[in-house]
Amino acid sequence: MVTILSIDGGGIRGLLPARVLQEIRFRLEKRGEHRTYSELFNLVAGTSTGSLIALAVSLRNKDGSECFPSKTIVDLYKSRSAEIFPLSYHSALHTAVQAFRNKYSAEPFEKLLLDFFGDKKLSDAETNLLITSFDTNSMQPHCMKNRMPKEMWKDDPDYLMRDAARASAAAPTYFSPAFISSIESPQLKYSLIDGGVFASNPAGLAYVEATKIFPDEKEFLILSLGTGKTRHGYSFEEIHSWGYVEWVNPKKGFPIGAIMSAGQSESVNHQLRRLDNVRFIRINTILHEKSISIDDAGRDHISTLLKTADLMINSNDELIEEACEILSQSY
Repeated sequence: MVTILSIDGGGIRGLLPARVLQEIRFRLEKRGEHRTYSELFNLVAGTSTGSLIALAVSLRNKDGSECFPSKTIVDLYKSRSAEIFPLSYHSALHTAVQAFRNKYSAEPFEKLLLDFFGDKKLSDAETNLLITSFDTNSMQPHCMKNRMPKEMWKDDPDYLMRDAARASAAAPTYFSPAFISSIESPQLKYSLIDGGVFASNPAGLAYVEATKIFPDEKEFLILSLGTGKTRHGYSFEEIHSWGYVEWVNPKKGFPIGAIMSAGQSESVNHQLRRLDNVRFIRINTILHEKSISIDDAGRDHISTLLKTADLMINSNDELIEEACEILSQSY
């Protein structure tokens, strides 16, 4: 069986799947399973904040241990998110300014990625990787990959992990596009934005990629981790007279973007659940109104997200147990 880990986009809400992975690690170790995530999963895919987690779990130290244990990833969201999303910018004024320019400077985010990943490359990953982004010049998805065995995929361009994460998380209106190149072709620059514009949930892309890497395999496990979904919809009475400004209003949660993201994600879930050769395990939760924001790094919001993560784990207990059972038996 081919095992796939897929992690959604969602900004600061990446704390939710990071916390679920920490819980899975705890349950696996109780079973006596100590393999790293890069050994447990044949392919790891991520979009936006999910790309940071995907890259982190793909790495191992020279002694074979996890380079970034899941607790370290959780602590990153808890302790350093305010560097990316300064609290002084989380105000009505800066939200209004977001309609005219990027809300945040990318420099603190780039510094954090440099501290975290250094000069590690996609080719340093110990498993297959799929990191999403979108090329604004060619108007096409731009997926950055590490595929093994490397000699079979020697034409795949290689990227610095920090560049791949920066590109995948370059959410329009929050950060400027990433202007990066592959390691082999530094003269060729790409203008890349957040992969969430076409694949907020990358599980479908991950499945297609896995069938290419493992063409002879017949069974697939996909563990798909969400970053929460809102209970609040948009009624006819609320939206029937909206114009452009209301549909893109960040104070209303950027409705057109939220709807497109939800539609893409639910379509992927619907399709994967109907494939006979796929065991699709989707772990997600409904967000409380106070936990919806993707860029609030305040202490109260982090606390709310941690409580939401506990709810996400408790409400998906049987699915998490099933995933642990399959993973502990897979080789």
